[in-house]
Amino acid sequence: MTRNKNKIKILLVPTLLLWTFVPIVNAATVSSTPAQTFHGIGGSGAWWPNDLINFPLSTRQNLSSLLFSPSGLGLSSYRYNVGAGGVNVSNPTRAPETFYVAPGVYDFSKDAAGVYFLTQAAAFGVQHLTMFANSAPAPLTSGKASCNGQFVSGTGEAYGTFLGDVVQHFRGTGVGINFVSPMNEPDSSFGPSPCGQEGMQVLPSQ
Repeated sequence: MTRNKNKIKILLVPTLLLWTFVPIVNAATVSSTPAQTFHGIGGSGAWWPNDLINFPLSTRQNLSSLLFSPSGLGLSSYRYNVGAGGVNVSNPTRAPETFYVAPGVYDFSKDAAGVYFLTQAAAFGVQHLTMFANSAPAPLTSGKASCNGQFVSGTGEAYGTFLGDVVQHFRGTGVGINFVSPMNEPDSSFGPSPCGQEGMQVLPSQ
């Protein structure tokens, strides 16, 4: 600060303050005790098989080898989407055909796309084959459609019979499905209709 007659001049000199932050590191312990077990590394057959089925057989065979063979990705798990028929589903690639015709009556010529890649997975020796459903067959849902409806209480036996019969059919052809997921993403029906994909809401009380 300087004084000049009756005037006072104040000189401000900026000061740079440097702060050093020292992080607090807490020690972590990694246990060698297994906490969970991975059955495999795999992929889901929803819904690309419905596109790939339109490609030449050689292309489908090559893709199957790339996915399932030891010289490719060597996937050890594969999820097959058992269809509900695609009733009221606007996107055809997300509307797999269903085997269900009536209680105890099935048409296993349906869903050629999904079945092709499921059988390829089995042929390459994929160990873990899971069959999953986004919806029960349309006649068993609240809206008689493949989406925008709910699981109907009391239809569990009929639905379970359908799933069991499909698994039994595939096992009879050498495709060893060993896991079943009967209610995939049950918190949504994927409505309103027309829907973008199959879906069936299942309430916690059910």
